[in-house]
Amino acid sequence: MRKQAILRVVVGSASLCLGGWSGAAWAGGPAQGSVGMLVEPATGAPRSRTLDEALLEVEREAPGFGGMYHDEKGRLVVRLVNATAAPAARRAIAAVFGEDKLPSAGVVTEPATWTFSQLKSLQERLTPEVLALPGTVFTDVDEKSNRVAIGVERSEARATVERAIARLALARDAVDIIEMGPIRPATVQSGWTPVGGGLQIETPGKYCTLGFPALQGGTLGFVTNSHCTTVQGGVESTPAYQAVAPWQVGTETTDPGYATGGSCPAGRVCRSSDSAFFRADAAIGTYVVQTPGAFNLNISAWWDVTGKVLYPSQGQVVFKTGRTTGTTNGTIEWACATVNSGGTPQTYYCNYIATSPTQNGAGGDSGSPVYFLTGNGVTLTGLMWGAGSSPWNFGFSPLGGVQAELGVVPYCQGGVGC
Repeated sequence: MRKQAILRVVVGSASLCLGGWSGAAWAGGPAQGSVGMLVEPATGAPRSRTLDEALLEVEREAPGFGGMYHDEKGRLVVRLVNATAAPAARRAIAAVFGEDKLPSAGVVTEPATWTFSQLKSLQERLTPEVLALPGTVFTDVDEKSNRVAIGVERSEARATVERAIARLALARDAVDIIEMGPIRPATVQSGWTPVGGGLQIETPGKYCTLGFPALQGGTLGFVTNSHCTTVQGGVESTPAYQAVAPWQVGTETTDPGYATGGSCPAGRVCRSSDSAFFRADAAIGTYVVQTPGAFNLNISAWWDVTGKVLYPSQGQVVFKTGRTTGTTNGTIEWACATVNSGGTPQTYYCNYIATSPTQNGAGGDSGSPVYFLTGNGVTLTGLMWGAGSSPWNFGFSPLGGVQAELGVVPYCQGGVGC
């Protein structure tokens, strides 16, 4: 979800020259071969060659080989220090990888400044020192750029990386520094920025789920359950962290009190939704995450919020994503019902219950966004607040009730309210 910016280090000059260059598609006959097996030094167990080991083997058969990659047309692009090595490189690629590696879209050549082995040696020299530095993400031989790439989380890490390169006396024009943000384990319980719907949040003493990004007038923030705040109903400026403290991403600013009397059942307190609005204290995205299914917490998709349905209908299938059970669904069995929250005094007017043959909610899913999947995003329709069984079900407040009580609208694709 993070945009990438490339900060290229270009100091000095290449030590190799380009020969006569054509850039034309290759001709030549095929060769037969296969990728061999190697032995793992630590265990003696057989293993397949890694990609880099196979590319080094190509270079041994075709000196001047600088790597290869597939372009947007599906062609195999081969980098060569000297174009005259094209026939040998083609034969070596077929021998090492097999003929299948030569795509029907064709094979073309591009000039290279560095051979693959030079870049691999450079990567191996800098990796132990560079990846020990705070804020570094990866090192790689980038066949497309014919350089070694060093990934950093943010621009502040660039200076320390450059000092490490200087200490190692490496060829500076063979290195790219790429600012790309950290790569964290891709689950709904991990830390993410900007934050969005379906991710874990922590409030004092509780784990819940961030419901959806929202706008309250000119204030950007997000919605989750009222019962995820310090005191359900009323504003105590509850902090919210993502995924856990101490990274604060929001502060509770709106959480209406619960009413008694009138149509509210005796001995209970009532509202139209279990919802609260948190002002954003960090970057907010216009997305909801999806996982591959129940109890699989790996993130499989980042869906933009493209629209809303204030009050869905009985019989419709709705989805939710929560920090405990991931993405599940249910069929709306009871629509616009008055629903008691079990074991608590809260009652909700015009709320919904979606049922399923299998478990579709659990503790910690509180605050999950409830939505419809569309062709290019999600349409929000509610905020989950409870789950039960016999049959398996989750209860949710419709978006219409949430909007009316909090004075918010979802923060949608394009950075506008919808």
